[in-house]
Amino acid sequence: MPVVSILTYTGQRRWLSPRNVALLFIIPLITLALTWTNEHHELIWVNVGLVSGIPFNTLSFTPGAWYWVNIAYSYALFVFSTILLVVAFVRSTPLYRRQIIFLLLFSILTWMGNLAYTVGLTPHSMNLTPITFSVSGLLIAWGLFRYRILDIAPVARDAVVESMSDGVIVLDPQNRVVDLNPVAQGLLGHTLPEIVGQPLAQVLADWPALMELCREQKSASIHTEIPLNIGEDERRIFDLHVSPLRDQRGRMTGRLMLWHDVTERKQTEDKLRQLSRAMEQSGSTIVITDLDGNIEFVNPAFTRITGYTPEEAIGENTRVLKSGEHPTEFYRELWDTITRGEVWQGEMVNRKKNGEFYWEAATLSPVKDEAGRTTHYLAIKEDITARKKIGAALAQEQLKSDALLRNILPAGIITEIKEQGHVAPVLFDCASIMFTDFGNFTATAEHLGPQELVASLDRYFTAFDRVIEKYGLEKLKTIGDGYMCAGGLPLPNSTHAVDIVNAALEILDFTRQEKEKQQRAGQHYWDIRIGISSGPVIAGIVGRQKYAYDVWGDTVVIASRMESSGEIGRVNISRSTYKLVRDQFDCEYRGKVHAKHKGQVEMYFVNGRVKRDLIDRQIF
Repeated sequence: MPVVSILTYTGQRRWLSPRNVALLFIIPLITLALTWTNEHHELIWVNVGLVSGIPFNTLSFTPGAWYWVNIAYSYALFVFSTILLVVAFVRSTPLYRRQIIFLLLFSILTWMGNLAYTVGLTPHSMNLTPITFSVSGLLIAWGLFRYRILDIAPVARDAVVESMSDGVIVLDPQNRVVDLNPVAQGLLGHTLPEIVGQPLAQVLADWPALMELCREQKSASIHTEIPLNIGEDERRIFDLHVSPLRDQRGRMTGRLMLWHDVTERKQTEDKLRQLSRAMEQSGSTIVITDLDGNIEFVNPAFTRITGYTPEEAIGENTRVLKSGEHPTEFYRELWDTITRGEVWQGEMVNRKKNGEFYWEAATLSPVKDEAGRTTHYLAIKEDITARKKIGAALAQEQLKSDALLRNILPAGIITEIKEQGHVAPVLFDCASIMFTDFGNFTATAEHLGPQELVASLDRYFTAFDRVIEKYGLEKLKTIGDGYMCAGGLPLPNSTHAVDIVNAALEILDFTRQEKEKQQRAGQHYWDIRIGISSGPVIAGIVGRQKYAYDVWGDTVVIASRMESSGEIGRVNISRSTYKLVRDQFDCEYRGKVHAKHKGQVEMYFVNGRVKRDLIDRQIF
């Protein structure tokens, strides 16, 4: 067997460079030339003669010097070829081993016949090489047809096929498995000896769809992705290549099946598609920038909100959105945060392409590589302009509601209702209560229309409101023509009696001035009585609808009696109030006066302030 064929058969083609092939032919060419010219130099043979013998004559000669060179060269190549076949035998599968055995028998049988002749062991010096070569030829012919020796030759599969991460299955023309690597063995769940020689239909019995595909396209190349169940509960996706193997004359000698597991790749692709769809369909703006803030990616929401198309935005710096509504420190703090590798969250005002401002709630995050280095920045932002407008409108309405509540209830009571849902009654050890009443209300009201009456009361009570606000008093309620307020609650203080008497005097002055104006104009006017008492009261709210802050206790009753037992144009106070204000006001003792349900009660008129420097400014 020529060494070139053995090198090709065993997959050692790398040695068959043009230079090496040329070197292999040097000695044979020299031998051929010397044989043709032997009569001139006798380097190949000498003393050629015919030897008569039984059963036939033989040719004899004496070998020349170059004859032994050629013998040594030929035997060296034979030993080298034999070593190649033995190594291939050790590394090959059983099918290939049977092929190699035929090749080894052919070579050894031929070589032994020649060796026996060379060393003189043949009878009558007969050269057995042609005879052994003929027998070996018959052996090779049988191997060619039985095992198709030259159709599929073994290669250095230990370095290639065995180390492949893909499954490899080799089939013969009859669709029988002739080889497979460890990965394919794992996929099929069988070892190499169990599968080699088995029909493909039996090997792929668990995957009928794949078998049908291979059967339909028996001689064609197949490339497809196919999901297969591996084991009982594992489903994998394979990129399958089935390629026909052909000899030099184009005849199909088998097929090669290559199984590439793409499950992880498909899962990654699915995740990337999901991520891409999420980014494309997200209602939030998504922006990816480089480390300098230059835009590299925007999603459709960015275009919808800002008006910038991807072509306009990509390559621009994020400063294109800067509104100028934030101070420099705002942006410095933002960049300091993300350059430290931290996440920044906040709200900002940006500017659209058309110049319109809009609010965004933004989360800015660094994007890091496997080594932990920041490579990009990711911004996910939500347009909160509408929310901000609604929030501002709600805040404005809240201010209005709070202002309205403060006109109805004390601030502390409002807070307590909001936080606890109710108001606990509170006992005040000393507070001052004031009642006012128009003495000629019924007679005057008969001469006024309803609207004129209400307008007149509103003008007076509004003036009273300004007075009690000036002195820090708490308006409680109005009942018809009556007006009620208190001092020293809901926040206790030590000046409540003085404050409420000062307010009473100013209310009295206002009423007198209005009376004079009305008299000069010939119009109807109001006269007023004012009563005040000081002492313990309970304050709070009762009920759950139309809240009203109110007070209860004997002090309230006495204050009411001070008003009803008073005189027109005078401020009538109880003894308890007198004790608290006698140093600041000129008080006139009335003695004991009968009060409804209270009997004889000591009362005092307040004539005015004692000290001139304490006379308060009039606000009317």
